Amino acid sequence: MLIKKTCPFCQGTGIRMVQTSSMFGLLRKEIPTTCDECNGNGQIVELPSCAFCEGQGLVGNEREICRACNGTGRVDTFGFVPRELLRPGTLFARRCDQCGEGSFEIVSGIEEHKMTRSWEREEELRQIEVVERVKVRCTNCGHSYHIPVAPEWHVKLTPEMTGNLENMGVDLSFFYENR
Repeated sequence: MLIKKTCPFCQGTGIRMVQTSSMFGLLRKEIPTTCDECNGNGQIVELPSCAFCEGQGLVGNEREICRACNGTGRVDTFGFVPRELLRPGTLFARRCDQCGEGSFEIVSGIEEHKMTRSWEREEELRQIEVVERVKVRCTNCGHSYHIPVAPEWHVKLTPEMTGNLENMGVDLSFFYENR
């Protein structure tokens, strides 16, 4: 689910060379230091691209914001809610495009929905896919919409994945609510 890559800043060594100079700039030398980007591990962890918008953040002919990733092009907090917690009452962090606040609540269970992938003139040529979705609502302003559920995202998180996500700043508070 999370993508591990070689750190591009230290080329996987975990060490970066930093140039320093004397007070008057006459002497320059390079000092090895731990890479700040990977914390000396040599690898960085990235969020996967959104499968619904292909990492663009926009979908459809009218280029609407992708609700699966909230327009970021990458999996957001909703993608890490385990499938068993995709039920009414579960709270998760996500920025509302109406009021700017960051708390949403799931208001429906998982339901199936026909999603049109292409808008051909002839209806029989349109590409249609059946996807699962849930309805969510902003807890501040009440703005609601449906978010498609990607089966590869909503898996049980391992302790290693949880640690990586928390280090990346992903809000996982939904684990501790509604228990």
